[in-house]
Formats: sequence, C-alpha cells, structure tokens
Amino acid sequence: MLGYKFETLSVLKKPWAEVTRDEIEAREAEVVNNHAQYCSIVRTGFGATSLIIAGEVDAVLGEKPDNPETAVPWVELKTAQELQHGRRGDTVKFERKMLRYWAQSFLLGVPTIAVGFRTQDGRLTRIEEFQTQRLPNQAKNGQRTWDGNVCINFTAAFLNVLQQTVKGEGVWRIVHRKGERRIHVYQTTTDGTGAILKPSFKLHREKLRVLEVSQALGR
Repeated sequence: MLGYKFETLSVLKKPWAEVTRDEIEAREAEVVNNHAQYCSIVRTGFGATSLIIAGEVDAVLGEKPDNPETAVPWVELKTAQELQHGRRGDTVKFERKMLRYWAQSFLLGVPTIAVGFRTQDGRLTRIEEFQTQRLPNQAKNGQRTWDGNVCINFTAAFLNVLQQTVKGEGVWRIVHRKGERRIHVYQTTTDGTGAILKPSFKLHREKLRVLEVSQALGR
C-alpha cells in the first residue's frame, strides 16, 4: 500500500492551473485508490518478433499531446527503501530492482521513473528521478548486476522459440520456477481460450474477421 499512497501524494487529478490550493494540500488525507490509471499501448519488436503491448502507467507530466506521433511524457512512480551509506548489499538490491523498473518502462515507452525513497516505517525521505534510457549504463558503471543488451537478446531468442513451439489452437502456459535455469512451455487445453478472453472480446474479433473477409471479396 505504500506505493499506492506515494502515487496519491505525487499526482493531481487535473492540470496544475485547474487545481485549487485546498485540493493540493488535502492529498495527504485522500483514501488510496488504484483504479484510476493510464494505459500505454505500443507496437514494438524483438528480433523477428513483432508485438503489441499494453500496460498501466501511473502519471503523465503535463498533458498528453494531441498528435499521436508525439511521444507521451509518461512518468512511472516507484518506492524503494532508503539506501544505507557504505552497505554494498543495499546497492546491489536496489540495482536489481531497477532492472524491473527499466524493463517495464522501456517496453511501454515511459521516459521517466520517479522513485520515492522511504524509511523502514514508511516515511518518505527523498524523491529521485531516473531516465529510463540511462539505466543500463548506470548498471554497467555500478555493481554490474544486469546488462540491458543481454536482456533484449534473451527476450528475442525466447520469443523466437515460443513462436516455433506454440502451434495450433488451445491454451498454453509459460512457467519459470524460482531457482531453475529453465522455462517450461506446455499446452493445457487443445481448444478454446480458457478464461483468458472475455466473450465480448471474442465476438469483437469475430466481427473484425468477417469484415476483413468481406473486404477481401470486394463486398
């Protein structure tokens, strides 16, 4: 819940010029709510694999541009325990956490990550902004706990194997068990979509398919 509280304190529901001083100062008393959120939808690729990815984003700096070709100034909000000076273990732990921050923001096109550092009892001590594109170099110049190029190359190779493995209809499951150096991919049902897709979405896709066929036949 600490992360959600940090989000509540960090964002405004309306542009700065439309917010009153009372609304700004009342944020500390607001009930935490994680329902309001933005969604970033991007088209990207890893090697020979093309993907459309959608994910939740916490905030936008200023306003979303009207031009869809203009990059959105997304901001991802995170919290982390304050680093103790001279303790390498804390630095390594935080650097590994930054890998998750980078992967999430890199994939969704989020340029800025704001991290609120806190004490063990949840008191905010400072806020530091990180540029997503610079995080791999920071890791390389730090404890070297991860490498951005290795992550991207591994993802490209895994998606390639996945495309060769998953064939036909049905539901497949991807499992990585803690401590294992292996990823398991296996089929759970030979037809249908399980409970993954809603009936309304499947109906929508079927209507699109019929429309595509009709257009191809020139009807």
